[in-house]
Amino acid sequence: MNKPAITNDEILNISKKHILENGFSSFNVRAITKECGISIGTLYNYFSSKNDLLIATVESIWEEIFQPLSNLNDFDRFVDVVECMYQNIEEGNHKYSGFFSLHNLNFAAAGKKEGVNTMNNYFSILKSDLLFVLKRDQQVNRNMFSPEFPEETYVDYIFGLLISSLLKKEDSSKLLHFISNYLYSSH
Repeated sequence: MNKPAITNDEILNISKKHILENGFSSFNVRAITKECGISIGTLYNYFSSKNDLLIATVESIWEEIFQPLSNLNDFDRFVDVVECMYQNIEEGNHKYSGFFSLHNLNFAAAGKKEGVNTMNNYFSILKSDLLFVLKRDQQVNRNMFSPEFPEETYVDYIFGLLISSLLKKEDSSKLLHFISNYLYSSH
C-alpha cells in the first residue's frame, strides 16, 4: 500500500519540529525525510535544496511569530504594535531557541543571497506594518516629522533599535519609553 502524498506544509511542520527539538545548528535533511517518511529525492521534488528547505522553514517560523500582527486594525497606537512585535520576536526566539539571533547570523555569515533576501523582505513587511499603524495613530504629534525626517525614516530607526535591543537581549521598556516620549509629546 502506498503512503499518502505529503504536502509542503507537512514537511515544513516537521522541519520546525526538528528545529524545536534539536536547534538550528543540527538542521538535518536525512532526519527530516525520515520523520516525513519520504526519500531525500522526494523532498527535493518539494524543495530544490537543503538551503531552500531551511529558508522556507524560517519563513514559516516568521509567519508563526507574527500571526498576532495579522490584523493591524487591532492597534490604535504605534507604541503598542512595537511592543507586540518585540514580545512576539522574544517569545519566538525563546520557543525556537535562539531563532532570531542565530538565523540572522547564519544567513549573514554564510553569505546566502536567498536567505538574506528572505530576511530583508520580511523586515520590509514588518516596517510597512509599523508605518501603517504610525500613520493612523491619532495620538502622534505630527510636528515631529518633516520632509527631512519623514515617518518612513522614523520607522527605519525604530526598527533598527528594535532589532538591536532584541539582539542585546535588552528589556523593551526603554525602547517603548523612547518612542512614547518622541511621538506623544506636545513640544
